[in-house]
Amino acid sequence: MEFIFLMEDLLVEVLLDDGHYYEAILTDVTDTEIVVTFENMLTVMGGRKDLETKNYPFAKARLPPLKDTTGAAPSYAEGQEIEVYYTLFGYYRATIKEILIDGEFFSVQHFNPEYPIVTYYEIVPVDRIRVPNPNPPLTKDDFVKFHINIPTNLRDIAKKYRIHKDFQLRISAAICRFEPGSGDLVCISRDDWSQKAAYEFIDIHINTLREKAEGFKKLEEKAIQLRSKLEEEEFFKEWTERIGENIHVSTSEQSTSGLGEQEIQFSVLNRTEEEHMLVESKR
Repeated sequence: MEFIFLMEDLLVEVLLDDGHYYEAILTDVTDTEIVVTFENMLTVMGGRKDLETKNYPFAKARLPPLKDTTGAAPSYAEGQEIEVYYTLFGYYRATIKEILIDGEFFSVQHFNPEYPIVTYYEIVPVDRIRVPNPNPPLTKDDFVKFHINIPTNLRDIAKKYRIHKDFQLRISAAICRFEPGSGDLVCISRDDWSQKAAYEFIDIHINTLREKAEGFKKLEEKAIQLRSKLEEEEFFKEWTERIGENIHVSTSEQSTSGLGEQEIQFSVLNRTEEEHMLVESKR
């Protein structure tokens, strides 16, 4: 199954049982839940096998905070609640206890939701903390999912890798994948404009698929012709080499009117029936 996506539109944070939010990538949505993969956790330090592709209710997930495009450095104060990031353990809630080295490092007190009476302290660099994520839990209205049926005669070409990439970019969809079982192109987006654009541009995309299918067909036909030609040339080469190995040249001398005369005799040894018939036909 072809599966391409636009990363930024699929990033979510999922609340797990330990009370921490983990970065995840959305791969599908239903009416009641999302399907995510914790790709980052599975590739760093051997990964955590408990963080594989799973389903979670909307209430357990949220969008990441918006990126600051002003370029201004955030300001923090002692006693401020923050979130501290760990690659394998998501975002922890914590409180700043002391600002160190002109704001380059912070002494923080972690909040442990599993054991509220147990707290511990840590010194962390500024690039691992952020203000708390203000985004609410997800709802089904945060994503738009729609299906577009692909004509039967184009479904083979629709399976090819990245064949729908241009269409996906044109409609600004986060996910665009072909599902062979239903014959549908499934699209997921953060904006309902994508669905309107999809129905506007689908005819162009179908025509593009048709042109590419014809192109691939011609390419395959040329490949078959070339393969056949190469096989014929290889057979002819082997046949002539075999004939050459089996030709025996013998010479004998005869005397006529006192002059020596050479008679050259060719005999083909171990000739196959096909080779014999071919030689006879040439006479």
